[in-house]
Amino acid sequence: MIIDSKIINFRGKPLFQKAKFKTPMDMEGAIQDFACFFYMVKGNMLSYDSRGVNKIGEKEAIIKNCNNYVQRYTPSTNSEECEAIAVYLYPEVLKDIYKNEIPSFLNHNDIPQPKKLIDNKLIENYIKSLVIYFEDPQIIDEELQILKLKELMMILLKSQNHENIRKLLSEIFTPVNIGFKKAIDQNIFNQLSIEQLAFICNMSLSSFKREFKRIFEDTPARYIKNRRLEHAASLLLCSDLSITEIGYESGFQDPTTFSASFNEKFKLSPKNYRLNQTSN
Repeated sequence: MIIDSKIINFRGKPLFQKAKFKTPMDMEGAIQDFACFFYMVKGNMLSYDSRGVNKIGEKEAIIKNCNNYVQRYTPSTNSEECEAIAVYLYPEVLKDIYKNEIPSFLNHNDIPQPKKLIDNKLIENYIKSLVIYFEDPQIIDEELQILKLKELMMILLKSQNHENIRKLLSEIFTPVNIGFKKAIDQNIFNQLSIEQLAFICNMSLSSFKREFKRIFEDTPARYIKNRRLEHAASLLLCSDLSITEIGYESGFQDPTTFSASFNEKFKLSPKNYRLNQTSN
C-alpha cells in the first residue's frame, strides 16, 4: 500500500512525485503519451512489461516509455519500506520548454529497450536536490521547474549509459508495440498472474485468453505451467541452484506449489528427479 505521496504539478500535470510504499506490494499502471524517469531511494522494484522484467535496487533508476506495466516493490536489507521519486516526461512539455533548441534525442526512430541507470553520482545528487521542494512545493515556481527538468535531461545524457540513454530518449514517447508471442516469451518465467500478463499485453482477460488459445493452441494456465515445469527440470540438471531457487527462477511463487506441480507432472519430487537423472 502507498503510505505517503507528494506531487509537484506543472501546468496542471504531475511533474515530480515522491512516494513511500509498504512492502511487499504489486501495482499496475499505464504510461501513455508520456514517459517516466523512476528512481529508487529505498527498497527494490521489479518492473514487468511486454518486454520482460527490469530489477531496480536502491540508488538505481530506469526510464520507462509508453506501455502497461506491473511494478512489484520489495524490501531491502536496510528498510522494510520502499521510497521512490518519479519525474514525468511529457513530449509537449519538453518540446515547448526547448522551443527552437529541441534536442536531438527527440528526432530518432528506433524503439529502444528500457535502460537501467546505475551508480551515477550526478543522478544521485539531482534526486537529493529535489527533496527540499517536496517539503515546501511553494518555493519551486514554473521557471525553476523548467530548469530542473532541463537539468535531468543533461544529466541523463552524461550518465554511464549515455549512448543507450540517447537512443532511449529519442523514442520514449512511442508506444511499445511488442508482438503477443514475444511478450509471453519475455515474461513466461516471471512471477506474474494470468491477469497481470493480460494487463501488460494491454488486453482484457477474455481477449487475452482467446488470443493465447489461437497462438499457442492451449489455455494460458496449462501452457505456462508446463513451460515453467520444463524449465525447472532443465535447471535441476544443469545448475547448482537450490530447489527453492529453481522454483522462483521458473516463475513459481512458493516452494510448496512448485514441488506439488513438479511431482504431478514428472511423478517425482524435484529432489528425487535431480538425483535420479544425475545417477542415470
